[in-house]
Amino acid sequence: MMAQNYIGVDLSSDWIDIHDPIRGTSRIANSNAALARWMEAFAPEDFLIFEATSGCDRAILQEAEARGITMRRINPLHGWHFGRSLNLPKTDRVDARMLARYGAERQPEPQAPSSPARLALAELETRREQLKVMEVQEKNRLRKATLEAVRADHLTMLRNLAARTAKIETHIRDHLKAHPDLARAAHLLQSIPGIGSVAATVLIAHLPELGTLDRRAIASLAGLAPKARESGKWHGNRPIGDGRRHIRRALYMAALSALRSSSCFATSVAALRAKGKPGKVIAIAMARKLLVIANAIISKQEPFRAAKQ
Repeated sequence: MMAQNYIGVDLSSDWIDIHDPIRGTSRIANSNAALARWMEAFAPEDFLIFEATSGCDRAILQEAEARGITMRRINPLHGWHFGRSLNLPKTDRVDARMLARYGAERQPEPQAPSSPARLALAELETRREQLKVMEVQEKNRLRKATLEAVRADHLTMLRNLAARTAKIETHIRDHLKAHPDLARAAHLLQSIPGIGSVAATVLIAHLPELGTLDRRAIASLAGLAPKARESGKWHGNRPIGDGRRHIRRALYMAALSALRSSSCFATSVAALRAKGKPGKVIAIAMARKLLVIANAIISKQEPFRAAKQ
């Protein structure tokens, strides 16, 4: 088996800093054309390592996917902790070198490929979430407004946001209809109690690994795997964290819905309550259970059956 050449890539909106242990360091524009020229010289052993960023990673994802280049997009918090452990300064070029070293030392699994249709769905879903965040912000401003003219302006903005959200949701439905594989996955996921159209879309768009990993690995990706905190005789609470926050948020809301409206998980919930677990812990446990079920359903391509729970 050939040794991997881990190439660290630090992304910004305008340019990309690269640390290639074989070819050296460089800086190129963060554009599809520049990335395409750079990737022409890639060999099978090249392995890209970069951090998830807010849109700055879209071009590199597209070009690497199109060429079948091995890559891993890591949680920025993992990169930050790794760099801090090395006591490194904070610059773009140093970050690229740090990411190359992260790959060589941690040797992460390659990222599951995402089709262009899935990437487009992710962009639509991200925009839907942005609009919902803006709606919450505007509602908070409305509550504080006292002048009638200002309140009227907030109400107008809320109506506009609702219309724009509805338009994006129509685009999402049309996109799913145009791609039967994505529509099939959405149908399977929505057979699970608590998971509606929004949660299903979030899982399909932002968790391409769904159905390909074991239950522990998929829970860790979503940040729903409890982390032990123990020392000697002391045993602390086991918090969750890291992972993909938008996945975790969607599953948490789905868990609340399942707890309110479904009796399928009554035995599991009763067992947690008997142990004195608080409501939020039960909801998080339910979110993880929904994710594990979703992972199995996509893997087996079979809808949810309550009798098996």
